Amino acid sequence: MQHTDKAIAEFEAWWDRQPHREQFEDVKDQMRNVWLASRMELVVKMPGKYSPAETDGAEAWNICHDCCQAAIEAAGVMVRGER
Repeated sequence: MQHTDKAIAEFEAWWDRQPHREQFEDVKDQMRNVWLASRMELVVKMPGKYSPAETDGAEAWNICHDCCQAAIEAAGVMVRGER
């Protein structure tokens, strides 16, 4: 699923939980566009990974790096940096 598809699905899930949403159907598309724009602007910059020869603990760092990046992306936030 692309980042945009995930954000649209999240918006639709949020929209379905809103009381009186049927009163605002005429602005739903505009609200979705704002939702998508806000998600596209949010980017986390990750530090780089280490090669095992660079430092003690590089393997542990890289495992944590990958876990953190996966969790951030699972939350629908884009990550900039090495993977």
